[in-house]
Amino acid sequence: MRRLIVTVVLLATATPAAAADYPHVYLKNDQLRVKVYLPDAEKGFYRGTRFDHAGVFGEVEFAGHKIFGPWKDTHDPTNHDDIIGPAEEFGIEKPLGYDDAKPGETFLKIGVGELEKPKEEKYSFAKKYKIVKPAGWKRSGPKNSVKDEGWIGWEVEQKANGYGFAYFKAVGVEGNELKILHSISNTGTKPITTEFYNHNFFNVDRDPIGPNYSFEFSFDLKAQDLKGKFGGLVELKEKEFRFRDKLSDGFVMAALTGFDPEAKPHRQFEMRHAPSGVRVAVEHDHPFSKFNIWGVKTTICPEPFLRIEQLKPDEGRTWTTTYRFTHEPPKK
Repeated sequence: MRRLIVTVVLLATATPAAAADYPHVYLKNDQLRVKVYLPDAEKGFYRGTRFDHAGVFGEVEFAGHKIFGPWKDTHDPTNHDDIIGPAEEFGIEKPLGYDDAKPGETFLKIGVGELEKPKEEKYSFAKKYKIVKPAGWKRSGPKNSVKDEGWIGWEVEQKANGYGFAYFKAVGVEGNELKILHSISNTGTKPITTEFYNHNFFNVDRDPIGPNYSFEFSFDLKAQDLKGKFGGLVELKEKEFRFRDKLSDGFVMAALTGFDPEAKPHRQFEMRHAPSGVRVAVEHDHPFSKFNIWGVKTTICPEPFLRIEQLKPDEGRTWTTTYRFTHEPPKK
């Protein structure tokens, strides 16, 4: 097992848009160099009210290429989608306790904190909510199956209106793999039902999205609820997802179907970038409840969902996502 090197950088923020100044660490070995931003309610790279604040990634360097790089030209740390790389969210449709809260009361956005419910018809993930009590993240050492000394982990506990949870998340690299581990336990009196997913935000060397990118899935693909330019630009053939042309403007979006939720060996997909030869296989040890894909000119985002249903008090759930990086130099 290769020794993992962790470099910690804690710098004062010089300018709001200077991403290099936000508190972060590097996970490094002889194959991967991964930038991980630290959760920080005052100085963090991401302080929006949508995505999990722990384990927010910067770009990943592998085989001389940069993957999951910035997909926006400017950065606002409080904006809902000003984030990079594998980005995770709980409760995109409805956060924990949102329906039970009255305007002025609070609900829980797992990974973000205790938010105030305004007077509105329904929840919107793109809205900026008031954070009444940010998640009080604590750095955590090795836990359960996390044995490498270089793994970085965080844990947090929050409660509001009968709902409560203890959440642990760890990220690390080993060889050519990047792993994200999760564990959540119900510490409240009410059952927890929520959805979790990873937005991903793939790009390689900031190469615009188009025929240079393709995906291979572990199941025969079908698409429904096509939006934007999906029908004209995307070609699905058995397990392959390809672009007919560049996505120069607009967006593509669809729900991908064809997977078997109970088929444990088939919970994966692989991103391929032809010019660089970079491939990233993404494996999940949880069933897919649904699978969306969204993309614009600067990023393409497969989004696998996990549904946590009626998790009773004192019950818990764990799951892991693994990114395996390989390189096949293009033939000249």
